[in-house]
Amino acid sequence: MVALGIHELTADWASAKWLLWIGLYLSLGLLVPWAMTRAWAHQHHSPLQPRLKQVFQNGELGLVSLMLAISVIWDLQKSQYTSYTIALGSVFLAITGIMAGAVWIESYCRRSTGTRFRPDRAWRDSRNLTLLVFSLAIVTEILLDRFGKVTAL
Repeated sequence: MVALGIHELTADWASAKWLLWIGLYLSLGLLVPWAMTRAWAHQHHSPLQPRLKQVFQNGELGLVSLMLAISVIWDLQKSQYTSYTIALGSVFLAITGIMAGAVWIESYCRRSTGTRFRPDRAWRDSRNLTLLVFSLAIVTEILLDRFGKVTAL
């Protein structure tokens, strides 16, 4: 078995870095609130056993999406690509992040003003927009990683 040199190990870590960051954001945005809700229910001897849909039924996934979009835009802004490429990618991510955040704002306003509110629609819209933002974020981070390796050659 050949031992990996420090250069190969560093290159592998740089390739996995984007996956770790996205995983960190998703765990902080999804798993921590769900686990805290379950812990609170256990502490107060409540029969509540919430699922992700119950925790995020008011469109809060839009906030997670906005956080993810902002972090990827930050990585994109730090890249060494042309200003047109950076601007185009940033605009796509910003628009989808704002759309996802708007689901939460709309549901919050509807609940606050007593306007007809449908939690199933808020869950569906925020879930779908979160998937869109997550897909764009993954593709952007992979392209940044791969193009960075190509330009380093």
